[in-house]
Amino acid sequence: MPPRRADERNEEKTVTANELMATLASKFDSATSGLRVAFEGLNERERRLAIGLAVVLGSIIILLPVYLMTTAISDIDSENQQISTLLREMSKAEGKLAEREAQRAAAIRRYANPAPPLGSFVEAQASEQQLSLREVTDQPEKIVDGFKRQHVRATMPKVGLRPAILMFASIKNSQLPVAIEKIQIENFRSGDTYNVQLGLISYEKTKGKKDEDEEKNR
Repeated sequence: MPPRRADERNEEKTVTANELMATLASKFDSATSGLRVAFEGLNERERRLAIGLAVVLGSIIILLPVYLMTTAISDIDSENQQISTLLREMSKAEGKLAEREAQRAAAIRRYANPAPPLGSFVEAQASEQQLSLREVTDQPEKIVDGFKRQHVRATMPKVGLRPAILMFASIKNSQLPVAIEKIQIENFRSGDTYNVQLGLISYEKTKGKKDEDEEKNR
């Protein structure tokens, strides 16, 4: 039996596809024909109800995918917003951690310096601003958590406010382990004349046995 040519095979495939389409069309006509017959058998009220149900069903079929898509987009936007908020909070936290680390490093550098005698220190600071001290009282030294704490209180009578503030700023900005504990300013008379009471504290790390041995071995 001679082999079939290519055009014969293509013609056979075309006939098969046409038959399939004809079969589907016939089934669709049968289904719609049944629906038409059923619809025509309804009374006027039932037809209106059927039409209404068909409209509702069609609306659901059309609008449901749109609703699902909109919801999905909204969820994605919400997740993106949450991610952006989290990234901003992480950025802020990194900034705060960096600031705390800088403060910690500055404190370590400050406490690495030996604390000066507070009485002499406050007198020198007052002298730089041409202020006079009337009374300087040294409090007993204490050891607190491995640090030697000095405490001094000073009184400056009848001083100007500006030089006093400059003195406070100079003490605060010094690289020594000294801090202002208390400031009390009183103005009994009109004008730029004040009585100032100032409290200073300093902390210096005490040397343990290990530190003393290291110094002896140098």
